[in-house]
Amino acid sequence: MGLSIVVLVGIAIVTLVAFPASQHVSFADKTSVLPSQTRHYTIIAQDTTIEIAPGVRVEAWTYNGTIPGPTIRATEGDRVIIDFINNGHLPHTIHLHGDHNEKNDGVFQEVLPGQSYTYDFVAEPAGAFMYHCHVMPVSEHIRNGLYGAMIIDPKVAPAPAREFVLVKGEYDLDDQESWEPDYVFFNGYADQYWNNPLQAKTDELVRIYYVDMGAMPAFGYHIHGTVFDAIASGIWQNPPVKAQTWEVSPGNAAIFEASWEDPGRYLFHLHGLPEERGTMAYFDVSDASDGAIDGVDVAKTKSIYMWQDQLALLTRLQASDTDGTVIPSSRPTSTESHQNHFAQTPATIQTTTCEIENGSAMKSSNKSYYPQQIQVNAGDTVQWKNSDNSIHTVTGEEFDSGMLMAQDTFEYTFESAGLYEYYCTLHPWMRGAVQVI
Repeated sequence: MGLSIVVLVGIAIVTLVAFPASQHVSFADKTSVLPSQTRHYTIIAQDTTIEIAPGVRVEAWTYNGTIPGPTIRATEGDRVIIDFINNGHLPHTIHLHGDHNEKNDGVFQEVLPGQSYTYDFVAEPAGAFMYHCHVMPVSEHIRNGLYGAMIIDPKVAPAPAREFVLVKGEYDLDDQESWEPDYVFFNGYADQYWNNPLQAKTDELVRIYYVDMGAMPAFGYHIHGTVFDAIASGIWQNPPVKAQTWEVSPGNAAIFEASWEDPGRYLFHLHGLPEERGTMAYFDVSDASDGAIDGVDVAKTKSIYMWQDQLALLTRLQASDTDGTVIPSSRPTSTESHQNHFAQTPATIQTTTCEIENGSAMKSSNKSYYPQQIQVNAGDTVQWKNSDNSIHTVTGEEFDSGMLMAQDTFEYTFESAGLYEYYCTLHPWMRGAVQVI
């Protein structure tokens, strides 16, 4: 039997199933194959405030309270079960890259606030992947923090290495759809690996699982002092390529392997604009003859996974509250856009049918739901029809249509009296309300 370990991060719970001691694989034996097992995670979406740079504390939507969320790790062929609980104020999902069926794809099965969903799939293929919320606007949900890394190890263990996880993210203080965000960072905090460099040893293989959760065009990942191996798209089946810099685009990944013969400080960063916006970092490489790093042996006969140390660091940094203030969200597609208050109260019409007007996807058209505010009796069923050519949703605290294609309809029965406000997650300026008497 495996050993279950429960890790508490705030109110979040991650349950990891560790390798049984009897199944330890010698990395020197390339024919050793890890047996399949079940890995169980609990991931909770929650709204919080975190620090993303010294003195810069912001509103964020997170998985398990940090940006990025927990790193999911499994071996190819393992069964992975993720219990997803949405404690946020908006619908969310978990969309995982890799091979799986539609019910595990985290797109159409939007999870409303206070509800949960279980993903159950076989981990494949081997490589570095990502997961993120796929509720539209997707870029908004990602930039606000709903993303993380997933590593699927090959059945035959790769060469021993010191392993790091780097998830590139972005954050803008005014507009999460900006092409030039204020911050570009690794693992949720600007320049954290400049003040806290990643430790390595000479003649030790360093392996980096890198995923790009940004929205900017592709930038090159560069490591100083070495020509490194890059495994395209992070898929172990792909042959390594020698690289001085390797471009990774949003939604893609890579595995990098590097080593140094001489001790020293070796920079890594994204070439271009992100250099000055939070991605400057370095490896602090010490001589292997000096002994262990923080009590950990040199990665010569077995791999050393550094994610828990990285997670502890980013958790400490993001929990920092330098001046006690939070920069409020002011971007047009942020939290405030989903507070469905009408600038002017529309006329209330007694009807049980509404339509999404043609042209609603264009903000300048001033089209929306029609009627915007209706009155019905308790027990009535209201139907919405999408008369626009674009995709829309009808989303409230207690109901969600999912994505409505052109001419699709959605029905919901209102059992209790009250005012039920709703909006479109893709076009948040579209707002409506149902008054139930």
